Formats: sequence, structure tokens, C-alpha cells
Amino acid sequence: MQTLSESLMREIAGLGVEVEQERWWDPQQKGDILHYIMRPPYAVNVRLAHEKGFKVIMTENLDQTASRTKTQLFIQRQITRWARRLVPGLVNRMAWDVYQLLDAMVYVVPIELKVAQYLFDAPADRGYIISQGLEEQAIQKLSSPEGMGQGDFLVSVAVISERKNSLLLAEAARKANVPIVFLGKPLVEDDYYQRFLKAADGKLVKYAGFVSVKEKYDYLRRARGFALMSQFESGCIAIYEAAAAGLPLLLPDLPWASKVYGHLEKVRTVSLGSADHIAEALKSFYSWSQRQSQQTFPIPSWKQVAQKYVKIYEKILSERS
Repeated sequence: MQTLSESLMREIAGLGVEVEQERWWDPQQKGDILHYIMRPPYAVNVRLAHEKGFKVIMTENLDQTASRTKTQLFIQRQITRWARRLVPGLVNRMAWDVYQLLDAMVYVVPIELKVAQYLFDAPADRGYIISQGLEEQAIQKLSSPEGMGQGDFLVSVAVISERKNSLLLAEAARKANVPIVFLGKPLVEDDYYQRFLKAADGKLVKYAGFVSVKEKYDYLRRARGFALMSQFESGCIAIYEAAAAGLPLLLPDLPWASKVYGHLEKVRTVSLGSADHIAEALKSFYSWSQRQSQQTFPIPSWKQVAQKYVKIYEKILSERS
């Protein structure tokens, strides 16, 4: 979300739209649109913004929520509706009532908009899907044929953490006898990270750590394929980079992956389970995968993403009462 915020501010300004960060302490700050990255803290924020003449748009990430099972979502929906009737204070603290007030809501993938509609009755006519993007220069460099066919390994780019299932993937690679290179750093050097380091034997499973952008692109261009067993994601930038490089993807059979990328020709999914179970899929994926000359799926530039946001800005401003 930090990448999204910084990229939008830069590219939207480049399109001639004045952009600045909200100065909540400054009553003199003027503007036409208040854009929240993630859900506003309270519905009253949206009401007060409307009173001051602002239109309000939100870009929300529902990655973990959208990866819940149908049963879990049904239970959450019933709790939310029960709370609206009996515990309005809880609804206010969770800001579950902002959806009916917002002028526009943006989600990176369709599944998250559907979940927002299901759980929070988000109005369909105010929902939009705009994917993440990459720098134009990044797309050009990743799409370059340089390095193609030079590497005989898979690559995984992610924070080393339980959420990303880094250790599970490393153990599966060793069992499958499949070479893989991990790129990324831990949020904290905890026990999980130490166990991951032990699994990275430097032979089959290599851990390059947190590398420069140039080195990351080099690994992606030389790899045969990309693997990530994350529990939940939302428009994962690492997947976009792998796709820009033309890498086949091995992802978990979870809603965030299977319902967004599962239909693509160069994507395979595997249900999360034991390392032995994933090892079988990893071995098959490794023998099948090979970097392609075209993108795995179309990757927009951040400028193109910003242009779509500006169109929404123009639309909601034209509806000013």
C-alpha cells in the first residue's frame, strides 16, 4: 500500500492534478477529493469531509478477508448484520458503515470488491477494479530477453515470514530436489527466520537475502519460473514483476490466487498442505516451466493506473450536487 500511495501521488501529479498528503491538523487545507488508502477510521470522517465539500474515495485491501472460506464469510456477514442492529458502537469503531457513504471504492482484484459487497453491502455502482502497476522502466527491463534460458532454478520473492510460507516452500523444494532461490528479508529475525535459514542449505535452496533492484531483475530474467505459497495477497507486486518477466507461476489454491490468476495458461496452483504434498507439485512445475518471451499476464505501468484513477476523480466530481 505504501508503493501504491507513493506511485499514485507521483503519477497523478505528472498528469497535471495537484496532489498533497492530508494535513489533518490544518483546517485551511483545501481540495476537491479526499482519497483514503485503506478504510477511513470512522464514518464521521466521511460525513465531515462531505460537509466541507470534499468527495471521498477509498482504495481498500481485503486480502486476508477475501481468502476466507465461504462458511467463514457467511459467519462474518451474519455477525456484521447482527452488530449493526444491536451493537452500533462496534460498527462505528470498525467503520463497517462507511461503504454507503463513500463516493467511490477501488479494489485491486474483483474478488475483493465482491467480498465488500457481500459483507458490507458496498454499492455495486460505486465499486471499481484497478490493478497495481510497475514503473515503465521496470516493465522494459524485466521484459528484456537478457538472461533467458541461462538459469536452471525457480525464484521466490517475498518477505521471509509465516504469512508467505517461506519455510514450507523451502522444505518442499528440498524434498522435490528442485533448485530455488529466495529473495527478500524478514520483518524480524525470529525463530521462524532461523528455521528458514537452516532449511536454506545453499545447494538446492539458496537464500540471496535482500538484494538490489538490479540483482532482483537479473534473478527474475534468468529463472525458469516463480513460486509463492503465501496465505493471502492483494495484487502482489512480486507476482507482477515475475509476470512482466514472462515467468510461469506456481501459487497456492486459495481464493487470492486461484480466483485471480488460476485461469491463466502459465499459472498452476497447489493446495496448501504438507511439504511432501507441495513437493510433488513443485517437481512437476519445475519440469514444465520455462520463461516466456511474452508477459504472463498484461502488466500496466503506474502511469496507466493513475490515468484510471483520474477518470474516477472526474466522474465523482461531475456528480457534485
